[in-house]
Amino acid sequence: MGIDMSSVDAAFGFEPYDVVLRSQLYAVITAPTINVCVKDIVVHGSTLVATPTGYLAAIEDGSVPDGDPQILGGVIGCYDENMKPLQYIPAARTGNGTIAGYVMVADHPDQLWIAQEDGDTNAIDLAEAGMNIDLISAALCAPNSFTGLSTQELDSTSAANTEALQFRLLWPHEDDTPAVDASPNSRWIVRANEHFYSATQAGLA
Repeated sequence: MGIDMSSVDAAFGFEPYDVVLRSQLYAVITAPTINVCVKDIVVHGSTLVATPTGYLAAIEDGSVPDGDPQILGGVIGCYDENMKPLQYIPAARTGNGTIAGYVMVADHPDQLWIAQEDGDTNAIDLAEAGMNIDLISAALCAPNSFTGLSTQELDSTSAANTEALQFRLLWPHEDDTPAVDASPNSRWIVRANEHFYSATQAGLA
């Protein structure tokens, strides 16, 4: 058993739940507007970038991913332009003048994730399992000041039975103990609904 997080707001981003189904390398273009952190959810930037090993797709780096339907997946590693590990890729990093760095992304559309809902008083109700939900990021995807990790969470006020939301709520994490009305800050297992490599689906009523 782990620590019950259902009463503590301690954002940790989106962590792969169980095994990582697939991972691929993506580029971050020089001088990103946002920070790019390990455990961040990132989206497709609709751009291919020439690298020393061929063309790579770039992630969107001009705005936070909140509400964006082109989810790629979650960052499991950050690297500089020479593939040396970084704690995170800070906003405005220039790298080699073309590439600020690279991110390894767990990008399979069936990947399961664990994430914490935000501390909003409108907690996710257990009856909302099966609905869809968006993520929420700090300004410019600001990292945790101690660890450099993501501070993204699930936006608890957005849960609804519409396909136009980013994730499907599956079930609360087994180490948390929400009652009929889940406590604020509960951890949930989710799957991407609006994914670059798959079609969206309406959430359950």
